Amino acid sequence: MSGYPKTPQVHVRVAEHRKFNVEPRGEFRVEKSGNVTRYTPLAADARFLAKNVPIGIEFHWSQNAVFSLPGVVEVAEFGDGAKNLDNFVDVETYLACVVSSEMNPAAPLEFLKAHAVISRSWLMGKINGAHPSASDEKIHTSDTVIDWVDTDDHHGFDVCADDHCQRYQGDARVNEAARKAVEETRGIILADNAGNVADARFSKCCGGRSERFSTCWQPLDFDYLTPVDDPFCDLSKLSEAERRKVMDTILVSYDRATQDFHDWEAEVEASDIEKRLTERYGFRTGTILGLEPGNRGDSGRLRTLRIVAENGVFTVGKELAIRRLLSDSCLYSSWFDIARRGSRFHLSGHGWGHGVGLCQIGAAVMALQGYDHHHILSFYYPNTQLLKIYE
Repeated sequence: MSGYPKTPQVHVRVAEHRKFNVEPRGEFRVEKSGNVTRYTPLAADARFLAKNVPIGIEFHWSQNAVFSLPGVVEVAEFGDGAKNLDNFVDVETYLACVVSSEMNPAAPLEFLKAHAVISRSWLMGKINGAHPSASDEKIHTSDTVIDWVDTDDHHGFDVCADDHCQRYQGDARVNEAARKAVEETRGIILADNAGNVADARFSKCCGGRSERFSTCWQPLDFDYLTPVDDPFCDLSKLSEAERRKVMDTILVSYDRATQDFHDWEAEVEASDIEKRLTERYGFRTGTILGLEPGNRGDSGRLRTLRIVAENGVFTVGKELAIRRLLSDSCLYSSWFDIARRGSRFHLSGHGWGHGVGLCQIGAAVMALQGYDHHHILSFYYPNTQLLKIYE
C-alpha cells in the first residue's frame, strides 16, 4: 500500500448539533457562507477553543470538555442555538492529539508508539473505505434485535471525535513524548499478511482475554483479531500504591475514576430493563422474569442476551446493545455472569469496552515492563506487519 505524495488530511466532526461556546485565539481568516463560518489559522500558534463540548457520550464517563483545535475549523449554526463543529487537520497532527486524548501522554514512549500505529491504521482504513460493512445483517423483529454501531454510521465526514471512533480532544495535552511517538512512526500502519490496512480496533481493558471482531460488529472475522490471553491488564497483584502509580501514569484524569475495570459488579432493576426494551425497540414484554446468556464470544462476552418475560422470550445483541440495555450509562462490558436477587439482576463482569484488538491498559503495562512497540503490536495483532505508506 503506497501512493500518498504528502501527509493525508482528515475531516473530524468534533460536535454535532450541540450547544457549546467557541473562542478563536490568534490570527484567523474568517469566511462565512450561509450558516457556516470557516476559520483558517494564519499563524502557527493560532488555536480554536471550543468549550462545553460533550465527550464520552452515552458512557459512564460522560462530561463536558474544552478543546483546543489546530488546523481549519468550520462552525455551522442552527436556529435552535445548536451547532456543528468540524476540524480539518493533517493526519499526523490529528494522531498526536488522539494519542494524548486516549491515554496519558506521560505513558511510556513505546506504548505511545504502538498506539500511534494502530490509530493511524484504523484511521487510514476509514478514510480509504478499506474495511467492509454489512449493515444488512442487522435484525429488528417483534422479539429480536441484533444491532451494532460502527463507523459506517457516519456520513459527510471521516471520523467523529468521541469514543465511537477514537478520542480526539485537541492538542492541549499533547507533549513532546506524544509528538515523538507519532514522528518516529510517521506514515507507518499495521497491515495484514496480504498488505491490506488492518482494522486495528482497541479498547480500554480486555479483562484478561481479547475478543473476536464478529462478537461486536458484522459477522466476519480477521486472522489478526483473534482471542489473546492477556495477563498484563490485571493489576490486582500490585499494592495499592503501585496500582495507583500505574494508573496515574497511563490513564487520563477522568478515566482514573474507573477503578474496577478488570473485574466489576453491577446491579440492574428488572423494571428498568422492561422500560428500555419498550422505549428503544417497542417490545411489550410485560414483567421481566429472567436474563439468560445467549451466544458468547471466545472471551466470554455475550453476543446475544435472552430476556425471559411475561409476554415471551426476547433476544438482544450485539455487545454494545446489551451493555446499553442493562445500564443508562452503558455497562462496562458484555462479559458477565447473571444472578437473580429479588427484583434485581446481579452482574459479575470483566473488562472495560468491547475487548477486540489491543487492550490499552495491558499494552501500557507491557511497555512499563520493557516491551517495545513491535512486541506489543505482535502480541495483540498476530499475523500482521508494519508498512510505511507515506513519507
